[in-house]
Amino acid sequence: MSDPQAATELGYGLAAFYGVLQGVTEFLPVSSSGHLKFAHRLGVGELPADLELPFDVMLHAATLVAIVVAFSREILAAAARSRRFYFRFALAIVPAGLAGLFGRDLVTAVGASLYGIGASYVLSAVLLGVAHKRMQSPVMLPIADALEGIETRQAGLIGGLQIFALLPGVSRSGSTIAAGLIGGLPPELAVAYSFLVGLPLIAGAAAKDALDGGFSRLVDAVGVGPISVAFVASLVSGLGSIALLKLVVGRRRLDLFAGYCGLLALVAFALALLGR
Repeated sequence: MSDPQAATELGYGLAAFYGVLQGVTEFLPVSSSGHLKFAHRLGVGELPADLELPFDVMLHAATLVAIVVAFSREILAAAARSRRFYFRFALAIVPAGLAGLFGRDLVTAVGASLYGIGASYVLSAVLLGVAHKRMQSPVMLPIADALEGIETRQAGLIGGLQIFALLPGVSRSGSTIAAGLIGGLPPELAVAYSFLVGLPLIAGAAAKDALDGGFSRLVDAVGVGPISVAFVASLVSGLGSIALLKLVVGRRRLDLFAGYCGLLALVAFALALLGR
């Protein structure tokens, strides 16, 4: 049965706050799920525990639309690639898809622990720090042509590290961009491929939660108005953060995000020690 207080706990202002928080942090390599967990744990517009995941997935659906808008050219180019490209593309997404299907309880457990979130942010900081040191020269070929040249080992590395992005505190974009850079992809190509391999996973998570009835419970509890505001805020801010990410990666400043993730790890450990 819906919680009648949920609608008052998440008014339009807090809905917009959550939408912007998701839109900005989904694409910058700082983990949107980690930030949303912080917000939930600190009681900012607190939702019932069983509605946190459907709400977060709904916000991810908004950022899915932002990816389609921002990378429409790359998506169309990928659709015309060879079977070899699609094999490597599958290699980059299937491991995370299987892990998400069978490891949901582990993800929930990590997200319920501030120590788990802190450890995940430590991993993010390490990945981004290593990737910052391994950045190559910008890509010279058009992205559409460069996509075909991604190697099996590079796709496998991206697929392996994307598994960790299921954990709150490990950024999906950060882990896949870091994997691409560590594997030798130029920055521009690593960013584009990161968002391409994220599309099926984000869409799958949103579809699964819709089929499970999570969205219907969310609408009943929170209301269409606040949900719509959160969705639009996430979409618009997501487009802005994609542009910012391209700029930062192009200027080779992933170290800034590594430092930020390290700071968030300290915050998580401190909150855990304080019993929050």
